[in-house]
Amino acid sequence: MKKNKIRTLINIFLVIIFLFSSYKIVQKIINYKKADNVYKEIQEIKDKNIEKNNETLDLSYLNKDYRGWLTINNTNINYPILQGKDNNYYLDKDINKNYLVSGSIFLDFRNNKFDDENTILYGHSMKNDTMFAQLDKFKEKEFFNENNKIVILTPEGKKLTYEVFSAYTTDVKDNYNETNFKTENEYRNFLNKIENKSIVKSKLKVIPKDKILTLSTCSYEYEGARMVVHAKLMEISQ
Repeated sequence: MKKNKIRTLINIFLVIIFLFSSYKIVQKIINYKKADNVYKEIQEIKDKNIEKNNETLDLSYLNKDYRGWLTINNTNINYPILQGKDNNYYLDKDINKNYLVSGSIFLDFRNNKFDDENTILYGHSMKNDTMFAQLDKFKEKEFFNENNKIVILTPEGKKLTYEVFSAYTTDVKDNYNETNFKTENEYRNFLNKIENKSIVKSKLKVIPKDKILTLSTCSYEYEGARMVVHAKLMEISQ
């Protein structure tokens, strides 16, 4: 009799675990679908704006925190860039400031738009391969060498073109996200450091007069790991 009670309790416990796990899976699917719908809608708005305004894209009317639009060739990275009062605000909010588990791509709150020596963009690495998850592609030599162009369209109508020169995994405590430097030598040392860290070695030379873009996302190699991609500003066009 006692064994039957224990068996019954175990079965009830297993059913509870199954139901909870199923709930979490369904909840995750719903969250991913919601994010897909949100970004599909905003990408349609982007395309209509570009067509109407002759390649100029200003979505500031949707949100005053809008800073530009980011695209990376041969990835699904095609998102608006926002900038909050800190680096937490847009971790779980979309361009409409509504809760969204995947959050937004956002500019470091310390950055003066794209004018600093190091402009930093953050985004989640989602399990469904969205947001900044495909930054992992830059670990592959062929992709790194053939798909290294990053483009940002600013609200002012400028097109910023960057070329990737470094990609690696590092610790969250690493200072890869410094925005400005006190001296030219300090910046030169920083550039040398991030070049040497790259998994794939680039022929592109970067010097202290250059401005760079840094893309940062979570990585799952170990606790506190970050996938980081650096790119050099190559051209500013209208």
